Amino acid sequence: MTAPTSSPQPKSWIELINESVHTSDDIDIGDIDAISRDFIVVKRGFVNVHHYYIPISRVDGWDGNVLWLKLTESELKANYERDNTPDPLQYYVKDYAYYNSLHYPELITFP
Repeated sequence: MTAPTSSPQPKSWIELINESVHTSDDIDIGDIDAISRDFIVVKRGFVNVHHYYIPISRVDGWDGNVLWLKLTESELKANYERDNTPDPLQYYVKDYAYYNSLHYPELITFP
């Protein structure tokens, strides 16, 4: 009998940067670009870039491969899409680690 294979579980929200994000209706909406204590910022696209500023309270959990949201794609586009890129002084952005928060909410992981 072999042990089940699984991806290593992230230890913190910061380790989720560049990970894939899916809506509750299983649409891949992009990758995590930045994180603050209260929000994740998801970047979608390369040429026609969209940013979604999503409250952490709207995150369902991490399954080892994908961060799942409690939102559908239409809810996300209607309520959380913004034109601006995340400010490194207000968000933790990879390679621009100016932002520092000692208190991130607990990251829920799925078995």
